[in-house]
Amino acid sequence: MRNALAVTLRILRQFRHDPRTLFMMIVAPVLALFLLNVIFGSPDYEPLVLTADLPSDFTEALQDAGARTEVAEKTDALQRLADVEADGFVTREGDALRVWVEGSDPSKTGAVLRAVNTAQIEALASVELDIEPITLPGGITLDITDFIDLPSFEAPPQPEVTWVHGEEGMETFDFYGPVFIGVFVFFFVFITSGISFVRERTGGTLERLMATPIRRWELVLGYVQGFGLFTLVQSAIVVAASIYWVGFPNFGSFGLVLVIALSMALVSLTLGILVSEFANTELQVIQLLQIIVVPQILLSGMFDLSQTPQWMQLLSRAFPITYGAEAMRAVMLRGADFASVAVDLAVLWGFLAVFFIGNILALRKYRRI
Repeated sequence: MRNALAVTLRILRQFRHDPRTLFMMIVAPVLALFLLNVIFGSPDYEPLVLTADLPSDFTEALQDAGARTEVAEKTDALQRLADVEADGFVTREGDALRVWVEGSDPSKTGAVLRAVNTAQIEALASVELDIEPITLPGGITLDITDFIDLPSFEAPPQPEVTWVHGEEGMETFDFYGPVFIGVFVFFFVFITSGISFVRERTGGTLERLMATPIRRWELVLGYVQGFGLFTLVQSAIVVAASIYWVGFPNFGSFGLVLVIALSMALVSLTLGILVSEFANTELQVIQLLQIIVVPQILLSGMFDLSQTPQWMQLLSRAFPITYGAEAMRAVMLRGADFASVAVDLAVLWGFLAVFFIGNILALRKYRRI
């Protein structure tokens, strides 16, 4: 254990004199999470809809539906659509509406069509049928509304909504925030640990260590302890900044969120060291990252996989990020307790044990003991 402790202290001293690694491990993920939250947490896009020959009530209904409107002639409107200076154009042709959309951005196209559909419903609801009574011979007045049921377009009362999880006012990106926290912790720890271990080998440090009486498991334990202490600090800062500065919602225990983030960091750490033992240069670590980590991120729960092929859903269950992301989302968005995420944590620590043993076996090419 003394040998492992010596390796741990050496790793910590290296971090103290390496500000670039400190920046990448702590500042970079927090900054990335902040920028993503600003981008995806912005208000809904307000499409620019050009109009011609529309009644003022319909134009106001478009504005109420979240669209910006400008009056334009048809020729000018179509040219502005072609120049991508507007998102849609609405006019009347006979008794029907005619809608043009710019069309290259599906999200903006959808915003235009939703605004038009909402405006049509509001315009229809505002129609008042004014049927005057009919005067028959003999001075008899007949009110036809007494004999027929006129259609009613009154809007139904707003329902009372109860949130089982979450709360009113949550943004769409809040659902993805917990996944991004885990993904960024995993990603940056993998890069740092992988590149650092390659430097240990190419600089001759690993060979000198293996020439000492230190055992292979002590060497791996020393690296895990050294990086692990640093990733503990990193995870605490990233999680705290994500919740209290960036503003991601957290309905569960902060300590439990930290445990999950640290577990993901340790899994990434041991995986990064294991991968680096098969890389000869830092560039090869980056190349292996694209094969090993990027697919995990894509299948981690960042995107809905419920409609994907069955084999892809099964493949996602073979990756550690999936379990960490599910646990983070369960705690932060649904207030889950330790018992609810115990299985996910057990799987993460199972991956950690497998990668730890894999590192010990991989070092056999340097020394058999």
